[in-house]
Amino acid sequence: TLIAGRVVPFFARSVTPGLRNEVSIGRERALAMSTSLALLAWLLNASPSLTAALLLTAAGLHLWRLHTWQPKAALRRPLLWSLYLAYAWIPVGLVLLALAQWQIGSISPALHAFAVGATAGLILAMMTRTARGHTGRPLTAGRAESAAYILIAVAALLRVGVPLLLPGLYQLGLIAAGLCFAAAFLIYVVVYTPLLTTTRADGRDG
Repeated sequence: TLIAGRVVPFFARSVTPGLRNEVSIGRERALAMSTSLALLAWLLNASPSLTAALLLTAAGLHLWRLHTWQPKAALRRPLLWSLYLAYAWIPVGLVLLALAQWQIGSISPALHAFAVGATAGLILAMMTRTARGHTGRPLTAGRAESAAYILIAVAALLRVGVPLLLPGLYQLGLIAAGLCFAAAFLIYVVVYTPLLTTTRADGRDG
């Protein structure tokens, strides 16, 4: 979350002229402290009610941060909405983890929200953005990249939603999520291997 708090607003400003999403030091400190306390309480098996309250507070702060990044400005830019969409899985995971403290569901959906939705989603979004930037390509994404971003989100949705809402389809959901996950990164390999193994498009060294 610390890295996302620095990188996502910077990337947004770099491709969206006139966007104002300045980072608030106070908000960032409150968010970091809240998230750390919530996860520490969870790891130490603190009181379920206290842990849930801390997790929900952290989730609210992450949603607040996401709102200040002006997500509407990203809707027409896949390189941006992919970052915003992946980041949104963090508060989702925190809420699911809070619900698990009250025996509503298990921690598995929460962990997959973090691992598949947030972590894998942010990794894929960052890899495409940095690959284009460091190979001298325009900071735009086409249909292939958009498909990859959506596939990661679908994989996360399946791993989170099916166990909670359709437990009878768990195995089918698991297979479908795995296929979506693999397909997303396969698209990256196919599209970006030529970019990363040839000279920069702008003729510069690197």
